Formats: sequence, structure tokens, C-alpha cells
Amino acid sequence: MQQSITSKVVKNSFNPLFADSSFSELDDMFIIPKSKKIKKIKNSFEIKDIYIQSKYNFGKALEKSIKQEDKIITLVLKIFAIDDLNELDRENAEIIRNFLKHYPKNANKYDEFKGLTPLDIAKLNKKLNKATLSARTIRGIIQKMSTFCSWCINHNYISTNYFYKLPTLPPKVDDIRLAFDNEHLEKIFNMPDYTSWKFKHNYYYWIPLLLLLTGARLNELCQLWCKDVQLIDGIWCLIIHEKNEKQRVKNIHSARIIPIHSTLLRLGFVEFVQSKNTKRVFSELKLFNGYYSHNASKWFSRRRASLGLGKGLDAHSFRHTFATALKRKGVSTVLIEELLGHSHNSISLDLYGKKFQTSELVNIIELIDGSHLSHIKPFNLRK
Repeated sequence: MQQSITSKVVKNSFNPLFADSSFSELDDMFIIPKSKKIKKIKNSFEIKDIYIQSKYNFGKALEKSIKQEDKIITLVLKIFAIDDLNELDRENAEIIRNFLKHYPKNANKYDEFKGLTPLDIAKLNKKLNKATLSARTIRGIIQKMSTFCSWCINHNYISTNYFYKLPTLPPKVDDIRLAFDNEHLEKIFNMPDYTSWKFKHNYYYWIPLLLLLTGARLNELCQLWCKDVQLIDGIWCLIIHEKNEKQRVKNIHSARIIPIHSTLLRLGFVEFVQSKNTKRVFSELKLFNGYYSHNASKWFSRRRASLGLGKGLDAHSFRHTFATALKRKGVSTVLIEELLGHSHNSISLDLYGKKFQTSELVNIIELIDGSHLSHIKPFNLRK
């Protein structure tokens, strides 16, 4: 008879497995035949709550991200307005996708929409004409619903994921993050922070330089510990990982080693790190909603606006600039993905491929042009 484990308060004192105190968590577990298990029918919102709780229990996502996902799935379920998820089909999924094009952005911020159903909000917005969800946001909603439905299939709540590969409109040009061109970089690295050598925090000086010359994500840099700057095989490197307290990386592919560009060495980054008497490199950046990058992102957004840099250009644009520069130099996609911390979309490469040697990676890093930073004084000479 097929058996499964289920939770029930029944003490099994005869099983030697439970005699050791190290298995105390299993004291209230026992084996029952699968045929006797009765699965209670749950409505769509109850299933959603179980899914969200599983994200808290077993996922590595931050609370902010989980709450956002909860909000998105709740919105879709309210649009669907049917308790039984099994009543969903492809046509309904397409109707939901098309409906989202008319739904206002940040609807909860407007008093006019309070207390209304999603359908009534969309109808009212036809008159108010407030900005609607972008194509990029709608694509993200569909992807989150697809992930939720896949989980529901795995837990035997539904049989088909109708959101899987549901076509969506491509993002508009205004919604796409762009790379910086030379004119943009000239403006950024001639900010008063660099020309007057006066800045409130050390990250004002270092973060734009590190973003440009490492290709790392903003939070990966903001969360660095001093011991994450190490000499490996005679080459100074940044170690991107989540082994230290409150550190996190986007996924398993994001943990990596990035050799430090010679321009950063010239400007004294290693000496700056070694001079710190704190655990973290940028200890002035405090944790906010699970990220150390919050204040740095806000700061750069203000600088970006003051420089007249348009929509689609933000701190993440440095990663696009980094990748674009290497592509133009003819660097292989595999090497670029290694430095950016992306998956190679290949089981052989992702799971079994050996990491590149730092001596190979440093040659790629040095292809990033640092000539337009030649006017910047080393950190210790800034005063």
C-alpha cells in the first residue's frame, strides 16, 4: 500500500527513529495510508494564502517581494471573481491579460478608486484617464501568475497552467532600461561630487565607478563586506555572495568573482577598503526593506535628474553599459554572463562547467574603457 507522511498529533514512542532527541521535530508525525487522506476543497484565496505562506517558510525572497507578489495575485483573483481556480481556462487568462491594459498604475493612491472592484476601477479610469500599467508590469504579473499556477499544479489544486507562455506585448521604449552612451558618462563623472571633491558619503565617490567597471548590481556592491575584497591568484577581486549577515544574491548564478579593474586600483579602492574599521565597505548605507541599496538608489536618481538624463537611464543602466561594451569588443556571451552573474541556460555550463580563472576574467574586465575617468583624483587625494 502506498504511504505518505502527514502531520498529526500522535506520539510514536516505539519507533527507534524517534528515540534520539535530534529528531524531536518528528515526534508528532506518523505514517498513515494515502488512501485515507482527505483533501479539503479550498477556494482560490485560501490557496493563494497557502502559497504565500510557503514563500515565507521556504523561499529566499524578501518580505517586500513576497508582499508585492501577494498583492498581484490578489488583484488577479479579484478580477477573475471566481472561487474555484479550476474554472479558469485560457480564454479567461487572456481576458485578464487584456483587462490589465486598462487598469491604473498605483490605483491604491487615488481616493476615487477606494472601495471599488477592479472592474469598476478600470471603468472609472476611462473617464479619469490616469496612467495605466505598463507592458513590462503586465508581463511581470502574468509571469507571477504562471509561477503561482505551476505551484498549484504541483500541489494538486489545478491541472493546467493557462498563464504559462501567455503572450504579452513587448515593453515600450520608454519602459526599457537603456545603456549609457559616452555623453551620459561624461555628465555622470563630471558631477560636482568628482569635480569639487566634496561629498557627504564615501559611496557618492565609489558606487558609480564600481557600477561602471564591475557590471555588478547596485545592491551587490552596497552590501559588500571588507573581507569580500580579496587577493586571488595575485589579482584583487570582489567576491559576490551571501555568506555574510544580511547579504543576498538574486539567484545561485549570481555568486561569482569579479576582478577589480586597474582604474579602481589606481583610484585607491583596495587601500580605501583596507582603511575601514567596519565590517561593511559602505557602512553608512543602512538596511531598508531587505536591501542596502535603497539610499544609494535614491541618491543616484536625484543626480540623474539633475543631469537631465531621461527615462530608462538609472543605476541599472551601468550593467547594460558594461555588457554592451564587452559585446562590441567581441567577448563571448558565456564570459559576459559569468561576470554579470547570469545563467548560461545550459545544464552543462551552469551545473558542471568549471569557473573561469581570475587571470582570464581580469583580461575581460580590462576591456572596459576607463579613459574618460582619467581626470578623477585618487580617493586619498580628494581633499
